[in-house]
Amino acid sequence: MRLRLILAFLFALLAACGTSEGGMGEPLRINVRSAPPAYLGERYEARFPASGGVRPYRYELEGKLPQGLNFANGRLSGVPREKGSFKITVVVSDAALSSRSASFVLKVSDPPPPALKIKLPQSETDAPFIAVFTLTKRPASALRLSLAVKDLKPDLASFKAAPGLVYVLRYDAKRQTLDLDGAFPQTFKGGEVFRLKFEPVRKLRPRVQTQTQFFNAKGEPYTKTPPKRPADEGRYGFDDLRALAAAWGKKPAAKAPPEAGTGSADKEAAAKSETSASAKKETRTGTEPSGSGAGEPPNEASAMEGPASPAPEAVSEESTKDSPATQVDAANAKPAAPAARFDPDLNTDGVVNTADLELLRKDYAFNPGGRLGTPTTNKTPEKGEEAGGETNRAKENPAPEEAEQAP
Repeated sequence: MRLRLILAFLFALLAACGTSEGGMGEPLRINVRSAPPAYLGERYEARFPASGGVRPYRYELEGKLPQGLNFANGRLSGVPREKGSFKITVVVSDAALSSRSASFVLKVSDPPPPALKIKLPQSETDAPFIAVFTLTKRPASALRLSLAVKDLKPDLASFKAAPGLVYVLRYDAKRQTLDLDGAFPQTFKGGEVFRLKFEPVRKLRPRVQTQTQFFNAKGEPYTKTPPKRPADEGRYGFDDLRALAAAWGKKPAAKAPPEAGTGSADKEAAAKSETSASAKKETRTGTEPSGSGAGEPPNEASAMEGPASPAPEAVSEESTKDSPATQVDAANAKPAAPAARFDPDLNTDGVVNTADLELLRKDYAFNPGGRLGTPTTNKTPEKGEEAGGETNRAKENPAPEEAEQAP
């Protein structure tokens, strides 16, 4: 009996030694049951704390980690660089040589898009109110929104944007939609994006349906589908708005005018061009090239001149159709010049600011896909023009349709 009392006392004493620092009073265990998800290219950290047993603890990890992550002292951290599901096992041992393990599946995926939270009255009202639109969960460099605001009339003069937001806004009263395209000079970490006053047309509980597309810090879309909007025309598009935001407040680099060719390379190129023009003339006329055009840039008119040119009636259309001169012209034809890059300094005053933004707003296209190109006007047929010319131009410049691809 006495021995039992002594053993019970010793057991109680040992149990009392089990504290938060670990001890023999409680078994060793790992206190988490799952690993939080990781997102490609975003900073990640997860801890696997243990308790019980006898400290200090020693951690090991079994299994393959995604590239960019490291494990040390029960802490998994880094920036993952590959997607997938990775099965890992965390093993913890204590000073008494006890060990426990737990298996986890670490999932690495693309970052989910940010969320747009809207603060609206929670009960019926017929009084004007201010709606607050907030970005949460993820940073964004740009955004495209289409808001269905049925029976809610916006007061556009009350629109207040977050500092730095470069935006274009429009309201379609017939469709009762509010469209906004915006971009930030620097990545927006989150918070209030804008606020706007609405006036209900009748007593109701306000509702706003949203279509959103957000862009990450690299300028890539979180989701590929932009808001659905009717196609419209405009010289500028969403990519131009983002370029203007990126250059906001900056002075564009000075544009040096092209210099006339004066170097030896330019002279050599000019000599080759002159020789080519002389060869064309000789091929077409069958005579020695005239010296009257020496030193002048070659062109089609000068190449066709010559004292021995045949009379027009002597040359048939069939004989010149596949002539050597025509083949030479085709071989030397220059490719079309590439389209000029967008210059955000629209008013050419040397700085990108509100004045440039106003010019962009006046000729902006909200349609999905961005730019539709410069609007064209119908041309009155000139005298002698064929009746089918207008139809041919219509085929070359079809009416714009709603684009479906992402920008």
